[in-house]
Amino acid sequence: MSLSKFYFAVNQRLQQTQSQNPSNSSRRHHHDIVRAPVPSVLAPKNNKGLNFTMEERQRLHVHGLFPPAFRTMQEQVFAVAANFYARASNIGRYRYLRSLRQRHERLYFRFLSEHLEHVLPVIYTPTVGVACTIFGMIFRGPMGMYVTKYDRGHVAQVLRNWPESDIRAVCVTDGERILGLGDLGANGMGITVGKLELYTALSCVPPHQLLPVCLDVGTNNEELLADPMYIGTRDRRIRGKEYDEFVDEFMQAVVEIWGQRTLIHFEDFATPNAFMLLERYQHKYCCFNDDIQGTSAVGLAGLLAVERITKKKLPDHVIVFAGAGSAAMGVTSLLTKELKTRKLDMERIVKNIYVFDQNGLIVKSRKDVAPPIQPYAKDMPHIKALDELVEKVKPSILMGATSMAGLFSEKILRFMGANNERPAIFAFSNPTSKSECTAEQAYAFTEGRALFSSGSLFPPVVVNGKRMTPGQANNCFAFPGIGLGVLTANAKTIPDEIFLMAAHTLAQYPEEEAIESGRLYPKATEAKDVALTVAVAVAQYLFDNDLGQVHPVPENICKFIVENLYELCNGDSLVEPWKFPDLPRVPFTKDYKIPPEDVKISF
Repeated sequence: MSLSKFYFAVNQRLQQTQSQNPSNSSRRHHHDIVRAPVPSVLAPKNNKGLNFTMEERQRLHVHGLFPPAFRTMQEQVFAVAANFYARASNIGRYRYLRSLRQRHERLYFRFLSEHLEHVLPVIYTPTVGVACTIFGMIFRGPMGMYVTKYDRGHVAQVLRNWPESDIRAVCVTDGERILGLGDLGANGMGITVGKLELYTALSCVPPHQLLPVCLDVGTNNEELLADPMYIGTRDRRIRGKEYDEFVDEFMQAVVEIWGQRTLIHFEDFATPNAFMLLERYQHKYCCFNDDIQGTSAVGLAGLLAVERITKKKLPDHVIVFAGAGSAAMGVTSLLTKELKTRKLDMERIVKNIYVFDQNGLIVKSRKDVAPPIQPYAKDMPHIKALDELVEKVKPSILMGATSMAGLFSEKILRFMGANNERPAIFAFSNPTSKSECTAEQAYAFTEGRALFSSGSLFPPVVVNGKRMTPGQANNCFAFPGIGLGVLTANAKTIPDEIFLMAAHTLAQYPEEEAIESGRLYPKATEAKDVALTVAVAVAQYLFDNDLGQVHPVPENICKFIVENLYELCNGDSLVEPWKFPDLPRVPFTKDYKIPPEDVKISF
């Protein structure tokens, strides 16, 4: 039999079979059926679990991989909540959420969005700090990019290994100062992951556009170097020129791969490096340091809220900053910029601002004062004890960022209460185990009159029969909105005025009733609305000052932002077909010859 006769016979047999049993064609195996790759269908960003419809399961070839039940997104969220709350500890809940993120990304963020009040302390402070201390034990797979000091000269090559190509924001740490826990080296990846998850959970930035990075430059933590479960390089930290050149290469690689518009969020660098890198890059890249600038926005917002409550202008408040690290210096710097906008000279600005570090009050006679702190040095005798300083200068605002648990003693708190009708006490240090005082102490020792806020949330306290709800002076009220606003405008750089804008927006957010009750900050449940409010204000400022790169400028910035947010519900996994007309065609006849007779072919 010739080949042409063979194909003719096969075709005839197929037509006979289909005419006799039409349903048979749907059951037969055919090599031309295009199958969607199952690993792609079940990848975390595509997986819908039991929310796949039966048609989707069949056409995507995952039918049978799931039981026949169908669940709505809300039913799936309920199942996640049941599993989450069934865990006995927050670290157990953290592990469960990590596994959920690796299976169902959209479901994960939907759950976070609907249960913020209870989830924030798990994926963020204080539990994320605990997770970082045991990160080697709970590491299960890629969460971000590790770039080691041994990758110098090849940083761009390493970053290109990340599977997503449309990166808009990078959160980077070198792990030297994780919260108040110190040098955790490569374990610091947990912080960058948690920060970027809040970009999605609170400001709905698409997660595939976010990249956590840990610069593993070594660690000086002896316990980690001796820990067989440590996941980082077992070597001392690099310093000086070698460190600077490595970070330079990283910054250049980010822009080379993803462009100048990429937002670079610095997180938990040691104070000297934090200030050095910010000064080095702020006007060259689209970057900010959350420990300095994010904290400054939240801190200044709290001070502005105190001003609202007490009806006393900020320059007239006596403020003591306990701690001279990146957080405290960020707040003092932004406070100074705020007071300059009120036409005050530097002498008047620094008059009522006192800075106290581990060696005591910053005074002019000290020789160990870093340049950023020198403007606040006082011409007075050196005071080594914080309680002595509080007794002498009688502050109305006490702000701590020291990681020294219990620094605000009963004596200090009682003195604050005795000298002020509404003493403002900020205990910024994270996690709660490092807080300068607890909410219960602040309220109990001031007869419930304190305006208290902490970095990590404390539970409500009952004092004299009155229920007091502490405020949370946490960066989660600033950086997600700032990030969203910057990404919306495609800003090339982020000027300091952005953080002033964020602080004023955040300070004005609480309603008068909330402010009168002594609550300086929004509730955790309001964090999403706060992020959008801050984002609109930030984007508006960038557009108004010709700092954005979106053209034409949106007429309605809020609408423009909302239309581009990450969707927290599942859409169709199949492309919806549309009606297409039957196009005219020329009938084919056996008179056609290949090649045509009038075509000459030469070889």
